Amino acid sequence: MCNLSIALSKSRFCALILWVLFIWASAGCVSDPGTSGQENFYSPQEVQPSAPAMAIPDGYVESIPPLPKKGYLLKELAKDVYFFSNGVYNTMFIVTSEGVILADPIRGSGPMIKKAMQEVTAFPVKILIYTHPHLDHIGDASLFAENGVQIIAHKETQKFLQRYKDPARPVPHITFGEKSVVELGGVRVDLIYPGDGHGKGNSMIYLPQKKILMFVDVATPKSVPFKNFSTVDIYSQIVGLKRALQLDFETYVAGHLHRPGKRSEMEEVLKYYLASKRANAAAMRRVNIGEVMRKSQSKDIERKIGEYYEAVAEECYRLLKPEWKPRLMGFEAFARGHCDTWTAFHRTHKAPGHAR
Repeated sequence: MCNLSIALSKSRFCALILWVLFIWASAGCVSDPGTSGQENFYSPQEVQPSAPAMAIPDGYVESIPPLPKKGYLLKELAKDVYFFSNGVYNTMFIVTSEGVILADPIRGSGPMIKKAMQEVTAFPVKILIYTHPHLDHIGDASLFAENGVQIIAHKETQKFLQRYKDPARPVPHITFGEKSVVELGGVRVDLIYPGDGHGKGNSMIYLPQKKILMFVDVATPKSVPFKNFSTVDIYSQIVGLKRALQLDFETYVAGHLHRPGKRSEMEEVLKYYLASKRANAAAMRRVNIGEVMRKSQSKDIERKIGEYYEAVAEECYRLLKPEWKPRLMGFEAFARGHCDTWTAFHRTHKAPGHAR
């Protein structure tokens, strides 16, 4: 009888321990289960839906105003220079006495761009400029590439479009290298290539007489850059922004958001680029890769390195959050990815001691 009582007590004690462990694990206090049974743990049939996470509040938010029934916004930036937006993507066109200069015929918005031009001029498009080859920005180019329209882009953009052979994006007739000047009806347009940055061929369109700049996908006003900076060369991207800010402009078209930006807003985004670089350098000094690997329960070296990147990104995010979440949109979505990009840069290109 005594032995039975002892056995029952042990059984209750074990059940209690198992229940405590279950509650602890449910609360998120138990880390990765390690390699034991790892294949089964990650098998799709055993994945259970998790409870919805507590919503993380947004930081700075700038709401997109309701679009008119016509489906787009049209704003005159300076005499005969027009800003067009579908609420998410934007571009510009210039009306001259000899025809229209159009930049980036946005994919899916070509018919609306035509309507917008008809609101202000009867002149046809004479010159079509691609800022870069990406489909989302120039995917309706074929709607304007007719009747002798000249298509101009950087030579790297031409190479990409020759590769793709996409009829929606006709290959440019005229290309340039570092810079070029286009003139039509007394209007001067400077084309400037600041280096790869967002992508090969990504160029600036500058109207010196109007003090207007178009520089796409690099510095959206009041927003952090897109995921992982959406770049092929983060160093060159920063150099490009600095070069843009050497130009005399007051207004710029970023390619995204419902409105044009101000010079001060491009300066602010550049400050974020540099702040995220410094925060990442500080995070790499604080997070010890050896310690992360020792604490890891994985035997997969690639996973261990991934855990190190995640730890650095989390610390970098934490350092940036007090100042930048209240200032720029997209912080919660993309800040950790920016930190990841800088970790890769600092590990492979330039050591984090070089904070600037």
